[in-house]
Amino acid sequence: MKSQLLRDFSISATVAGLIALVATYSGPVLIVVQAAQAGKLSQELLSTWIWALSLGSAVLGLWLSLRFKVPVIGAWSTPGVALLISGLAQYPFSDVIGCYVVLTALIALIGFSGLFSRLMAHLPTHLLSAMIAGVLFQFCARIFQSLQMFPAIVLPVMAVYLLGRRLVPRYAVAYALLTGVAIAVVTTPSFQGVQLSLVKPVLTAPTFSLDALIGLGLPLLLLALTQYATGITILRNAGYHLSPRSVVGSSGLVSIPLALFGSSGVNPAAIVGALCASAECHPNPGRRYVAGVVCGLGYLGVGIFGASVVALFSLLPSGLIATLAGLALLGTLVSSLASSLADEHHRESALITFVVTVSGMSFFGLGSALWGLLAGLVFTGVVSWRGAVKAAPRASGNAVR
Repeated sequence: MKSQLLRDFSISATVAGLIALVATYSGPVLIVVQAAQAGKLSQELLSTWIWALSLGSAVLGLWLSLRFKVPVIGAWSTPGVALLISGLAQYPFSDVIGCYVVLTALIALIGFSGLFSRLMAHLPTHLLSAMIAGVLFQFCARIFQSLQMFPAIVLPVMAVYLLGRRLVPRYAVAYALLTGVAIAVVTTPSFQGVQLSLVKPVLTAPTFSLDALIGLGLPLLLLALTQYATGITILRNAGYHLSPRSVVGSSGLVSIPLALFGSSGVNPAAIVGALCASAECHPNPGRRYVAGVVCGLGYLGVGIFGASVVALFSLLPSGLIATLAGLALLGTLVSSLASSLADEHHRESALITFVVTVSGMSFFGLGSALWGLLAGLVFTGVVSWRGAVKAAPRASGNAVR
């Protein structure tokens, strides 16, 4: 396995894995910090939480990437963690840990039993593609939001990317990354004063509350299933037909013991997963799994330092990572939009899913991606039912003739 990994190694896949790693720690981790502050958690518990998420993401990504040669990036649900900002303020931390234990056990059961595969079979792929496009659109739009806020950083990165697309398309993102890092080194304040320390994991005994299981656990379960569906669909759109049983079951199994240390569960990444599954990672689909391996090893290396690593990533210009990731995902956005609108009979429902997802609306703690999918399903059902009602008299009339 080691020799094959060395043969398949490439700079572009390594860069994609590193971008995925930095994007995860420079964005979603800060939401973890906000949630921990809302729950008034100690630094030890916060450090343990980040360690557990990092370890789970590393194990999941490394196992699936090496076992199936598929670029799987382990991650945690950003909307799910955002939901905890209110959940940790409402429920005791031990009740939240109890939710995690039940949630991860259910995920493992749903995955290994094959139930998730049956659920996926009833989800229209054009709506899932529209939902993905809606999520990616928001991410790609941040390029120009960052351009407005940080023109001195974003303009050179975009210029190098554009030149790279013209001369060396395969390494356009890599050159853009090097340009951004060079600018960050010149413009960012000194990194001195940041002290790294090894994490000392703290185990929390779970307690179980019906209110917490329903009010927090159920929305987390729905969000998790949506995240799995999104991640698997992204891999399928890239030509990888990884068994949902393996993905969902492994995710739940890995997450069960880590739930006692604050992990709400890990899953295949959606946005950065799309980056590593695209041709920008490597033209050969069989060699893109290297990005998953690089990111997984990075998780292991960074996660052992726990919360102290947040200080390092917070020093990077906030517009840099958003710009790099957005540029790398433009191609995936195009393919997702094309897939969602390919069937003219379902374009309107796909458009509704896309628009609702882009809107960023949130009700009952559930994010716009889930509501977009539900809106598309409801629209499809209503229109199909109306068509069946209108078609019935015509069929009857033909029978009389």
